[in-house]
Amino acid sequence: MTPDLRAAAARNLSLLLRHAPRRTTAQFFRHHSTTQSSVSSDELTHFASLASSWWDPLGPSRILHLMNPLRHEFIASCLSEGKPGVPDSAEKNGRQEEEVEKPGLRYLDIGCGGGIFAESLARTIPLSYSTFSTQTNASSLLAIDPSPVMIEIALSHARKDPTLHSHLQSGKFKYKTTTLESLVSRSTPSSSSTMPSAPPPPTTNPSDFDIVTIFEVLEHVDPSTSSPRQFIENCLRLVRPGGWLIGSTIARTWPSFIVNQLLAEAPWPIGVVPRGTHEWSKFVNVDELRTWSRSVRVEEEGLESGVSTRGPPRYLDTKWKCVGAVYLPGIGWKLVPGSEEWGNYFWGIQKLR
Repeated sequence: MTPDLRAAAARNLSLLLRHAPRRTTAQFFRHHSTTQSSVSSDELTHFASLASSWWDPLGPSRILHLMNPLRHEFIASCLSEGKPGVPDSAEKNGRQEEEVEKPGLRYLDIGCGGGIFAESLARTIPLSYSTFSTQTNASSLLAIDPSPVMIEIALSHARKDPTLHSHLQSGKFKYKTTTLESLVSRSTPSSSSTMPSAPPPPTTNPSDFDIVTIFEVLEHVDPSTSSPRQFIENCLRLVRPGGWLIGSTIARTWPSFIVNQLLAEAPWPIGVVPRGTHEWSKFVNVDELRTWSRSVRVEEEGLESGVSTRGPPRYLDTKWKCVGAVYLPGIGWKLVPGSEEWGNYFWGIQKLR
């Protein structure tokens, strides 16, 4: 392998591991803020130029492909501890009738990139609603990303699979070019004091998803324009009561500094990413994330006589789950309880009410 090819492979693997951008002033394309400008066009262009290699399971994307089974396993473990309940009357009023009656769980994958995880989840969606025997119990999936190039790559690859193509045609599986903040904004009821003259067009409703996934996202939030805590709060607005917000990130500890920065960025053949890829200060510790999950304040939203209403803010009632993840060469990723401070870990927040 030539030096140029080695460098290209290292850059691609850097992306696949979902680590921080190479430039500390750049914003990761999956990064969220309170405005549309939080998405960096430079990063969108950079990562889109690398995305064509994501679908080679034996190439630079191998580690990411190997992570998918672990993601499904952790989702299943969260569901085993508590599943979303039957939609209440308020939720039913905000949904199409046929959507309310469908069994299974509605998923949202934020920052889907080229769709490696989204495809793996979509394949678990049954062609009919007669049975749901998969770990994730998925009935539908919306995968979003701010890059139209990435979404087109994801769509192009999914259309090659007959099952996925069928799901795309039926609407059970959707890709959409948008950002988290746009989705949250469209899902927020209007505070207008008058009843609309005609029903509004169908859109995403607050608390419309049973499971929201944000894998390897929090460590890429730019603290100068947003915060992981604000990101979490907005994600939870899209989770139904009883549903889960599930993700994975990297702890900001000395072991992670050694493994994810010093060793990972060492010269080839030891290192796997270019120097400057990681920004250790953006990693998120378990205790920080746990604290944020217990201190989210929300406003009660409702509908009275056709008018949207807001109640006083209250703290969300949530349940926390966390377990470390370790990559073993030749074996793959494994969930290792107690290893949360070593580096990578999975976490889940159940929105109880």
